[in-house]
Amino acid sequence: MKVSIIGSGGIGGTIGTLWAKAGHEVFFSGRNPENLTNLVKEAGNTTQAGTVAQAAQFSDVIFLAVYYWTTDDAIAAAGSLDGKIIIDATNPYIRNDAGEIQRVAGASSALELAQKLPRSQIVKAYNTLPTATFANEHHRSEPYALFYCGDDGDAKATVAQLIADSGFAGIDIGGLSNVVNQEPGGKLYNTPLTVEAAHQLLTTLEN
Repeated sequence: MKVSIIGSGGIGGTIGTLWAKAGHEVFFSGRNPENLTNLVKEAGNTTQAGTVAQAAQFSDVIFLAVYYWTTDDAIAAAGSLDGKIIIDATNPYIRNDAGEIQRVAGASSALELAQKLPRSQIVKAYNTLPTATFANEHHRSEPYALFYCGDDGDAKATVAQLIADSGFAGIDIGGLSNVVNQEPGGKLYNTPLTVEAAHQLLTTLEN
């Protein structure tokens, strides 16, 4: 499948490379595509790089892995994203005046994105584990769980396949309204879990 990466830093570069190694065609993009030469070389011959607008045109599956505070700039640079599956890996953190990263209380980057892109299919995924885990602990014999949620069944099926191809076990937690459990402050955030442990944790959300 063709997949475009908007934001080819730690998460975007790592996950895009895993998808390329699994045989997918991957288009890396960012504000400075000329800096992505080494990433393309390392990821393999099924990859290329260019502008955000070119990435948006390349495929119907977009992996959004930018800083929360640059989301609007990324959307503007992409152009029309109508009908696209948007895999949202962003988390609502900002950089304060002192240069420190802090969480935006009460904010959901996924729900905000759904309001900004009402003609796209938003699926929240790849936001619950750190870059080092994605880079170093993929394809374990007991793969780590990777939670995802969204309102479109076909879009979620596509994302579930990509999660498996990247070496993790996708766990669907339902509609996008459940994303509060998956974003910062939620029980499912930033905790590497086996599938069994993940399902046990999910039962605590239902009670």
